[in-house]
Amino acid sequence: MLVLPDMKFEVGDHVVYPSQGAGVVAERTSRMVLGETHEYLKVVFARGDMEVLVPIRKGQEVGLRHTVSKDEVERLLQSIARADLTLPAQWPPRFRAEQDILAGGSAYDLARLIGVLAKRDAEKGLAATEREVLDNARTTLGSELAVVLELSLEEADEKLRETMGVHAV
Repeated sequence: MLVLPDMKFEVGDHVVYPSQGAGVVAERTSRMVLGETHEYLKVVFARGDMEVLVPIRKGQEVGLRHTVSKDEVERLLQSIARADLTLPAQWPPRFRAEQDILAGGSAYDLARLIGVLAKRDAEKGLAATEREVLDNARTTLGSELAVVLELSLEEADEKLRETMGVHAV
């Protein structure tokens, strides 16, 4: 994942923290830790009604990024429909590749992963482990769509499911 060194986050920014999904920067705060003052971003997430303090100096290390813009949503959904991600045919390397995509949190990589897995599911079904990967990818990307488009999580998931439906046989 490409993270620009000068990426700045401000209160009100829509952000994605790959392990938790999308949210909004609610405030910047300082905390004293082991005798040193550290700056943090308080991020309130769309799913789970959860808040996390992300150390500003570690934000890039943990993959914190801005969400896609509203203008990018259609292109993002087209990535699901295209399903143009090449994954290894063998299970262990394919699972590692899928986990790397989930951990990286790139919206476009998640969309492509969702498309490929939805297509595979329509063609021959998914094993429980890959269904879980698909669900995790859909949940993460759905939270980003919910924040960007100001939808409920359910509405965002429905938008993803509709797009995934192009792969139904």
